[in-house]
Amino acid sequence: MNNKRPFSEGIIFTLSDYFFWFLLGNVFFWIMNIPYLFVAITMTGNIQINVILILSLIPMGPALTALLSVMGKITRDGDIKLTKHFFKAYKESLFDSLFFWTLGLVILFVIKIDMILIISNSYLWFINVFLKIIAVICLSLEFYIFPIISRFHLKKKDIIKLSFEYLVKKFYMCVLAFGVIYFLWMISNKEFQAVMILFSVSIITYVIMYLQKGVLKEIEDRLNMKNKNELKIGNEN
Repeated sequence: MNNKRPFSEGIIFTLSDYFFWFLLGNVFFWIMNIPYLFVAITMTGNIQINVILILSLIPMGPALTALLSVMGKITRDGDIKLTKHFFKAYKESLFDSLFFWTLGLVILFVIKIDMILIISNSYLWFINVFLKIIAVICLSLEFYIFPIISRFHLKKKDIIKLSFEYLVKKFYMCVLAFGVIYFLWMISNKEFQAVMILFSVSIITYVIMYLQKGVLKEIEDRLNMKNKNELKIGNEN
């Protein structure tokens, strides 16, 4: 007896699975970010950079890391128990993701304030340029730090070291990720706005993890090799 589904039926089941995963992942992400949604709604569409907004964004780090973990497993295995995996990943990566996300928010917040203060002084234009460069580097590192956290349990210094290394080696991935986000932002203001609200974060995280698939596999191989070497040295001693 042949248990294989016809090709067309397999495509339908696969698409329905991805539809469900992307929708549910997006829902869980925003449920964990209710403080930000409340602030965004109460600001009636005129969101300004301030302390309240920054505080409301803090829970977004762990939720984003958990969703990256979910999408990473989907890119690797093509299947997942999404609810179980999301909250398990949220719990396991909570402290590291909070640390790096909050640190990034603080750095970007300080940079924004500094730029506002010096923008009226034409003699300090070079400082403005320098601050923008730091902001771009900080944002670019995010595309490597959080996928690494979502997959591995490493020391903070190792996470930063690997993120800088692959930012230099694989900078084009960061550019592609920025391009996808910009494209989704553009179409979200037009006829696909409802679709983007339901799926945008899941789609972005899936694309990021798909682009980072080779990087994460390379890191995994390096860690396995390091563990084997340490075990070999330990046995020899």
